[in-house]
Amino acid sequence: MAITYTISSEDRLIKVFATGITRADDLHGLIKSLLADPGFVPGLRGLYDARFAEPDITVMELAEVAGEVKQLLNRGLGRLALVAQSQTTYRVAKTFSILARALGIDVDVFKELDAAQAFLEEGDGAPGSPPEERPITH
Repeated sequence: MAITYTISSEDRLIKVFATGITRADDLHGLIKSLLADPGFVPGLRGLYDARFAEPDITVMELAEVAGEVKQLLNRGLGRLALVAQSQTTYRVAKTFSILARALGIDVDVFKELDAAQAFLEEGDGAPGSPPEERPITH
C-alpha cells in the first residue's frame, strides 16, 4: 500500500505519509486501520503528507472518502492538514477539502509542510493544553 501512518500521543498527531499512486482503496484502508487502531483517541489532529504521491481518484470517490473521514471526526479527530506539491495532487486535495468542509470537517491544503504544521498547532493550542472555552451567549 502506498500509505503509512504513525500516531503520536505526545504530539496528539496522526502523521500519514503517501507515496506513489494513491487510489480510493488505499484511503478506505487507511481510514479502516485508523478506526481499528487502539492509539486513535479523541483529541488527535491529522497531517496527511502527499508531497510524494499522485492521486488516481474520481470526485465521487473523494466524496465517499470524505464521508468516511467524518467517522474519524465523530470519534474525536480534530483539524486536518493536507500537504500536496504537484499540481494534480494539490487540485485533488483542494477538491477533497471542499467536500470535507461541507461535512463539517476542519481541513485545509498546503504546499509546504511547515505551513501545515502551523495550521494544526493554531487550531487547538499547544500540545497538552485544554481547548479554549467559550461562553454561550444568548
